[in-house]
Amino acid sequence: MMKFRPRAQAAEETPPPNTVIGVGSSLRGTLMVSGTLRIDGEFEGDILNCERLEVGEHGLMRADIEVRDAVVRGRVQGNIRALGVVEMKSGSRVEGDVTALSVVMEAGVFFAGRCTMLESGSESVELGMDAGRYRETVRS
Repeated sequence: MMKFRPRAQAAEETPPPNTVIGVGSSLRGTLMVSGTLRIDGEFEGDILNCERLEVGEHGLMRADIEVRDAVVRGRVQGNIRALGVVEMKSGSRVEGDVTALSVVMEAGVFFAGRCTMLESGSESVELGMDAGRYRETVRS
């Protein structure tokens, strides 16, 4: 008789957000969050040094965003820069430039801006922890 072990799903599951701006909340300023930030309310300002950003269906952001990964289900007015993946889900609205290693855009997304894909090897982007800004190096 054969027995199969269940697959480890820990790597596939995303951890729950450790910082949440809830529906009905409105914040303005600069946020530096370690871990995952979820926006379901309104935020205006800058997001820096965040590992993962999730903009919920009711989320509205007027911000320039610098993160490792981003999932957008709501509205973003501003530029998104990511070291990894930017996912735009159906029904989302992004007005601004997107720069990332990988961009996933589902059918039904409104996107107005430029998209720049970073190439692994020919372009490198690293997160500047001390200054809170990205530094880009492009080799010719």
